[in-house]
Amino acid sequence: MDLVAYAQIEDIEELAKKNGIVVPRLRGYRLMRDESPVIIKLSPEEQILFEVKCAEQLCVSYPFWDPNSCCTSYDYHTDTKRKKYLRKAKPNPLNKDNIPYYDRIRWDKIHGWKRKVLKTYIHNELKKQQRQDEVFNKYAAREDILMIHARIGGNNWPSYFDQVINQPWFLEKVDDSYDSTYCDIYAKLTILE
Repeated sequence: MDLVAYAQIEDIEELAKKNGIVVPRLRGYRLMRDESPVIIKLSPEEQILFEVKCAEQLCVSYPFWDPNSCCTSYDYHTDTKRKKYLRKAKPNPLNKDNIPYYDRIRWDKIHGWKRKVLKTYIHNELKKQQRQDEVFNKYAAREDILMIHARIGGNNWPSYFDQVINQPWFLEKVDDSYDSTYCDIYAKLTILE
């Protein structure tokens, strides 16, 4: 969920109504004129942490190591899997809650089909992130564009397709890379104030 967009709902709602923009399951707005392009390329450290996040997601997926799973399980077994496949970071004094933090994948423990699934999952998740960033950058700093964050991404999209895609203001839609049940919809504003 985009918390910045969520915090701006009341401020931008009137402008959206003036432009005839009504989106079901709305979760927030961003005026693209206030946004700067984001850096798409990850640094080596960010790349490693991104890969660790993907591996951790596969460890807690239910069923185990299923990249298409929509369920997660946090229990003794998933803790064991995370300890086996991920390296725990050194203690951080800022981590007051003592939540386990992993900073590396133990590639020497991942073989065969698990390695192939993980590599493919990392590749696909990275492409999703890059796609979302590319679309954001395409509209960043434009005066006449409103980004709408809504909970109609992924499998929810077919139910709301006609309510959004056929509107005169609709430009583009991209699923949220972190949680595909959310999406960003880009709308053209005809009335700017």
